[in-house]
Order: sequence, then structure tokens, then C-alpha cells
Amino acid sequence: MSADDGQASCVQASHVHEEHAVFWAVRGVASDLEVAGIQRSLAPGQGLFVPAGTPHGASRASTTALVVLFVDPGAWVEAPTQVASVVVNAALRELLVHLAEFAMPKEQRLRAQRVCLDLIADEPHVSLALPVPRDPRIEVIARAILSDPADDRSLEDWAYLTSASARTVVRAFRAETGMTFAEWRSCARMSAAVELLGEGIPVGVVARRVGYATASAFSAAFHRMMGRPPHRFLPERGVDVR
Repeated sequence: MSADDGQASCVQASHVHEEHAVFWAVRGVASDLEVAGIQRSLAPGQGLFVPAGTPHGASRASTTALVVLFVDPGAWVEAPTQVASVVVNAALRELLVHLAEFAMPKEQRLRAQRVCLDLIADEPHVSLALPVPRDPRIEVIARAILSDPADDRSLEDWAYLTSASARTVVRAFRAETGMTFAEWRSCARMSAAVELLGEGIPVGVVARRVGYATASAFSAAFHRMMGRPPHRFLPERGVDVR
């Protein structure tokens, strides 16, 4: 088991590792991870298990909050068999940082590593997968919404602006993302919301920034999609992991 900040071992271009990888955010929100062509956003406490051999790309920027933990497949026979959301709670983060920064006898380190694996728990509906379309007919729409999630133009409006038919836009979104336009926009809004909440921005302000008229409507939609209320994605207090 080894931890790395992604600077050397992971690159933005798609690649694979012989080891399993567990990605997590050391601070704030990390949204610069792509696994099997799907963008992922990880808020504090969230992790993503990526099995050995799975194509992925991760930011090498010095500002990234993303950290990756590598695990020898032979050392973790209980590991998930596919990409899965996991919990990386404060206790696990502190222990991983301690293992990365301090030397200790081999047997003690092995015991601590086993504790780390035991602390990683399954947590469905915790990380947000956002497929970004590549089809040029709708990529411009997707990029515009990603830059301004509060943009409330209808599918027909977007079709007119891009000189395409509404039917073409509908089919392209379904083919490229597996979602309807409305479903994809909701996912994009929640992805933006997770990032804003991770920066400590109040729920009411986040609601307006991602296109909801009221905090209650946003909270209901967020809880329905993410499985947790928005306030659970605000930064943890009293935990300082560097």
C-alpha cells in the first residue's frame, strides 16, 4: 500500500495501473478525475475505488485536492470488482497521512495498513459521475451549462442557438451520456453544487448559483440525487489534513 498526491504516478491522460487505486480529496472538493471516460467529483469524506487495469486520468496541477492510495490486488482480496464509491473518513485520512509522513517498523506498518483497508467502507450514491459529451453538436451546450449551471434555457432554446433540431439534441444527449438533457443538466448542477459546498459556501447561496429559486427546492433535489442533504458536503470542522 502506498499513497501519492498524483503528481508523478497519475497523469491527466487516460492510463492504467497494475494496482488498485482509491482516490480521495485531501481538502475541499476534487473534481479533476476521469474514470473510464466519466468525470467524477469527490467531496470531503468521499472516495472512489478504481480496480487495477481501469483506464483513468487525474490532474497533475499543484492546486489539486486529489490524492490516490495504491493497493496491491493480492493484499486486498475483499476489494470491489468494479469502480465503486467508498468512504474515506477523517480517521482514515489521518492514518494515511501519518503512514505517508512517518517511518515505522515493517510489522507495525503492515498492521496499520490493514486497519486502513478495514476502514474503507462501501457507500452507494456518494460520488457524482458526470459524462461529458464529445459530440460537437451538443458539446457546446454541455460546456455552457458547466460554466453557468444556473442557465435555465430550455432544450428548444439550445437547439435553436446551435442550429440543430430538438430531436437531434435529445438523441445526441442520450447516445453520448445515457441521460436525457434534463437529467444531464441536473447532474451538472449537482456536480457544481458539491464543489461549491466543499468551498464552504452556504446552502442558500449554492442553490441560487446552480439554478434553484429556493434553498428548500435545491435541498430536496440534492438529497434525492446524492443520498445526503447538502449540509453534509460542507467542510468538516476541527480536522486539518495537509
